[in-house]
Amino acid sequence: MKPTLYMFGGTAAVATIILAVGWWWYGPRHKPTRQQVNAMIARDFPQVAQIDVHHLAAWLHDPHRKPPILLDVRSRPEYAVSHLHDARWIDTAAPVSKAMAGVSRTEPIVTYCSVGYRSSAYAQRLLKDGFTNVRDLKGSIFQWANDKLPVYRDGRVVHQVHPYNHYWGCLLKRSLWVFHVSPPARSP
Repeated sequence: MKPTLYMFGGTAAVATIILAVGWWWYGPRHKPTRQQVNAMIARDFPQVAQIDVHHLAAWLHDPHRKPPILLDVRSRPEYAVSHLHDARWIDTAAPVSKAMAGVSRTEPIVTYCSVGYRSSAYAQRLLKDGFTNVRDLKGSIFQWANDKLPVYRDGRVVHQVHPYNHYWGCLLKRSLWVFHVSPPARSP
């Protein structure tokens, strides 16, 4: 019996079902690792320099070095939960020229997000726009908080970080997870 087009169509349908079941079974149960994320960032943004959390912490505490401008490129709700001290929230939908108006193209800048992908993409945009002293925080705020470095809300140290979602949140210690914060109570 010769193979027919119907048989090949059936084989493709079976293969599609096997792939879908495989993704359902394998994909959601296998969370990303820090090494996988770092490799993906290095592959997708090879021109973006990285700085690790401990080097940035030392830089921020060095009175002989000009501190970098810290750019938080996460969403407003993520930033509201916590951020690095003196970090600026950046609307990544805005043109770089508007978001960075008045900033010298040679100023030291460190971008960060949850794990480093969004911030590496923004660092790349900064580089393409002519900024020359840009780094991304390797591991971003998840690594920073996991290493017990301080995060802030309203000028005070907190022990909470927005986990972005359940998939990526696996890279953040579960004890730090907070998805939203209540607005402060008004005084009478």
